[in-house]
Amino acid sequence: MITPATSEADRLRAAEFRVLGTRIHGIDQGQAMAWIAAWVQTGARAHVVTINPEFVMHARRDPTFHHLLENTRLNVPDGIGVVMAGRLGKNHVPARITGVSLVQEIAELSAVRGWPIALIGGARGVAKLAADRLVHDIPNLPPPHIYTGTRDMTGDEDARTFLSTTCPRIVCVGFGAPHQEFWINRNVPSATACVAIGVGGAFDYLSGRTTRAPAATRAVGLEWAFRLCNQPSRWRRMRVLPVFAILAAREIARSKSAQPNK
Repeated sequence: MITPATSEADRLRAAEFRVLGTRIHGIDQGQAMAWIAAWVQTGARAHVVTINPEFVMHARRDPTFHHLLENTRLNVPDGIGVVMAGRLGKNHVPARITGVSLVQEIAELSAVRGWPIALIGGARGVAKLAADRLVHDIPNLPPPHIYTGTRDMTGDEDARTFLSTTCPRIVCVGFGAPHQEFWINRNVPSATACVAIGVGGAFDYLSGRTTRAPAATRAVGLEWAFRLCNQPSRWRRMRVLPVFAILAAREIARSKSAQPNK
């Protein structure tokens, strides 16, 4: 049961941990969806971020992005590196929560509650394909509002007009990090109250444009390798992963050495 809003900060703070300075909440997808549903139900504005190692590394070199992540309402662990770093640091981190799984469950919830949702960003036409597949697969889902737009500030006026006209209760933004987080930060606070979530490349998977790793591969934390094999151009983005692993291991080692001997 969701407690009154006055206890929200304390409840989320109790689930909070940090990896290389980035704030993350150690909750599972069911808990994340419970928070999202509660915020939508009460008409609250909320920014939800799916944190992976690339987010953490970008936040280390970009103080503005780090500040943004300090002030979002919920930062869920996405990326096996973040999950493992959290667990090795003796934090409670139940599992990954991906943008794809969040969009799917949000669509299922919207079909039951009748909440309008919007899919924003992605390559031209991909969000529409993703929406069509969701409508096909989920009975009674109202067709999501679609807006491709642009991730930079030149499109902000049109974006705010779209949001104020369509009044979605949940907005899924797929511009990729950190662009989608800055886009949400700029545009959603001035629009109608809603929950906004950065979902990265979720539309590519939901539309069928990109093949997702098999469930067994995802379960053992090797989805990143599958994606690299299928999209070799991602190596430029993924080259931060070994650096993240080294820095996270050092942080965990320092934390353990600082603990008093029993």
